[in-house]
Amino acid sequence: MLDPDISTQQALAHLSRDEHDPNVLDRRRFLQLVGMGLGAGALAGPTSSLLDTVLGQNPGAAFAAGPIGANDGILVVLGMFGGNDGLNTTIPFNDANYYEQHGNLAVPANQTLSIDGDIGLNPALTEFKRFWDDGKLAIVDGVGYPNPDLSHFNSMGYWMAGRPNAIPTSGWLGRWLDGHLGSRQDLYAGVEVGHSLPLHLVGLQHRGTVVPPGKPAFGAGTDARDLLTYEAVRRMRTASNGDWYRNVSQAFIDQLDLASTLAPVIPETLPDTNIVARLEVIARLVNANLGFRVLTAGFGDFDSHAGQPSQHSQRMTELNAAVARFFELLSPSFATRVTVMTFSEFGRTSWDNDGNGTDHGTSAPHFVFGENVKGGRYGQRPSMAGLRRWDRMAHHVDFRSYYGSVIDGWLGGGSSDVLGGNFENLGLFSRGPGVANPVGSPDGGASKSPGTFVPMNPKRLADTRDGAGGVPRRRMAPKEFIKVHAADRAGIPADAIAIVANVTAASVSEPTFFTVCPGGARKPETSNLNPRPGAATPNLVVMGLGADGCIDVHNDVGTSDCIVDVFGYFRAGSTADRYRSLSPRRLLDTRDGTGAPAGKRGRGHRLELQVTDRHGVPKTDVSAVVLNVTVVNPGSEGYLTVGPAGASKPETSNVNFRQHQTVPNLVICKVGVGGKVNIWIEGDAVDVLADVFGYFGGAGSLLRTVVPSRVLDTRAGLGAARSLVPAGGRTDVQVATKAGVPSNATAVVLNVTATDVAAGSFVTVWPTDVSMPDTSNLNIEPGDSVANLVISKLSADGKVSLANARGTTNLIADVLGYFID
Repeated sequence: MLDPDISTQQALAHLSRDEHDPNVLDRRRFLQLVGMGLGAGALAGPTSSLLDTVLGQNPGAAFAAGPIGANDGILVVLGMFGGNDGLNTTIPFNDANYYEQHGNLAVPANQTLSIDGDIGLNPALTEFKRFWDDGKLAIVDGVGYPNPDLSHFNSMGYWMAGRPNAIPTSGWLGRWLDGHLGSRQDLYAGVEVGHSLPLHLVGLQHRGTVVPPGKPAFGAGTDARDLLTYEAVRRMRTASNGDWYRNVSQAFIDQLDLASTLAPVIPETLPDTNIVARLEVIARLVNANLGFRVLTAGFGDFDSHAGQPSQHSQRMTELNAAVARFFELLSPSFATRVTVMTFSEFGRTSWDNDGNGTDHGTSAPHFVFGENVKGGRYGQRPSMAGLRRWDRMAHHVDFRSYYGSVIDGWLGGGSSDVLGGNFENLGLFSRGPGVANPVGSPDGGASKSPGTFVPMNPKRLADTRDGAGGVPRRRMAPKEFIKVHAADRAGIPADAIAIVANVTAASVSEPTFFTVCPGGARKPETSNLNPRPGAATPNLVVMGLGADGCIDVHNDVGTSDCIVDVFGYFRAGSTADRYRSLSPRRLLDTRDGTGAPAGKRGRGHRLELQVTDRHGVPKTDVSAVVLNVTVVNPGSEGYLTVGPAGASKPETSNVNFRQHQTVPNLVICKVGVGGKVNIWIEGDAVDVLADVFGYFGGAGSLLRTVVPSRVLDTRAGLGAARSLVPAGGRTDVQVATKAGVPSNATAVVLNVTATDVAAGSFVTVWPTDVSMPDTSNLNIEPGDSVANLVISKLSADGKVSLANARGTTNLIADVLGYFID
């Protein structure tokens, strides 16, 4: 089995004699060699005599963290230690040699995630498949080096050094840091999230920093004794001390500075799976913008001499979960500034062995992925034809070419200095760091310019039950998406930049979720509705259109029908109506006679609701109104349809419900004759509520859509504490300055989801700087995962509040757009 500390042993084994000389041991090297936590542990309980001795002396100066440049690339390097089986990672399902030679280890063709006619990804790598589908995954085939060494230690040393077949005295990333930093010292340029410094972060002049995969302890305490101890440590360093003493003392000061900087960044609780926790810490370090340019982590064991089917499958599952967690937490502001790459010291043999495993190989594929990666296959797939039992597959791409392509394409150049020669650039990137997709490009998502709203009589855009709108006439399969064409259809003009549509899931085979995004955009880590078997589930979306004039609707698991109804669109300019947000107020409640006579309504009833000249909605110049419409405890299953007064009942639906279910949905409805809207009821014994959140007409704010991004997830500690929201609990969420929302935004379009619900309750959303209104946005029951669109005014400091009435629940909020004056 491979020693998990292989990287540290390699680094220490090849340090020069000078580096062992205490007279040249600088504070940076000492900090890295002892590790951030280990060195601190030696001083965790100092005696009072130590405190008395050192108090009153001058502290040394510490390094300061700082943000990186807007066009500086950030590289995340992910090591798979032990030798990953590339054949079971990118699977040649059309090659009979693979199934003959890999035998019982081979993955059946129908289980792979097919990416073209020749290969498929391991079935666990669903996140990698999404990157491939979005054109953001580069698969570099046949990576290795000349005269390959089959020793774990030697081969890993060569890979980390970036120089094969030579004594590794420094690492390729460390030498890049040498050139990047020059004479400047910086603890916040390169980092390993782990327990020891790997050789690839050891340069000739600079080294990376080690951060454990957990919240710092020593240096992060806040009680009086902790602070006294830290001050004592800081004052140990004086100008009169010798070099050794000064450097050791300063190293501990650096550790304190690191701990105090990182304590607010890293949560108390991290995922149980080691590599998932490490990638979460890396994502949080990137988001904190402390200055890190290269961040590394590794995991294993991939040395699968025996029991490979379960072992390798588990590693692939861990890899996929780690990548999913990283991009779930990564701030959208860094999406075009981060690239991830993988490496391993070698691949595996094509022939299985007698232990149901494989042996050390000499060639394997590797991955590079991110928003600015040019997706595709690179290099050459090694042939298995004619290989005998102990033959190894040939390599076709020198790993120095692999590294150099990343250095020159993403880190700003200098590969020939780092690698000691010129190697082929594979051209892995479509554009440089920080350069967003051109407006209107297939993987865009933000609207070209602010837009004004044009309401419509509701119309059906797509229906998989009958193929309406040109979508497939069949249920959506797992991981499938449908493309719904909107521009220049159903009364929507060709220059529309966004639509308001109700997306409904019907005939769902198992619990799933739908994600809606602009046509051609990379599927975001967000959701719009959470359907369950037994009832149709709708939710309103306000979504920017892709360059193809479409929106894409993704299904996660199981099978489902999908219906899309449109209620209006936004177009650039100021010639149509703007939005004016209001403090939420109740317009209708048939339980107590608010807005209409009290009493339940029956099937076929048309309820006419006055919306203008009430609760802040003006009497004139109102084209559409934003309502949250809720059905309460109906006597049967059914649905509501909302439309302008004076028009025929449209063939659409807004709220779908089961018997005795309380369910809301946001509605943006054109205002009809007399300033009224109609609510048609198809169900028995139905009570209906309607709360107003704003209106369109005349002066007001313009909409700008954004790439859907998550700003709150109490399950993960994103945007709020990592904790269930208790009964009566309130969570304040900063929205402005996050997820592409500017500081001067007046209102936000959010998709709010409640999950892990413990009791019947409701969730209210409102601007933080006003009193909580007597309205609701979500109505939830035990076991629910329920989503609803919310358009909420922002407080003066750019926040919204979410409150849970009863029981406990987790809350999630995804930003779809914002309004600006």
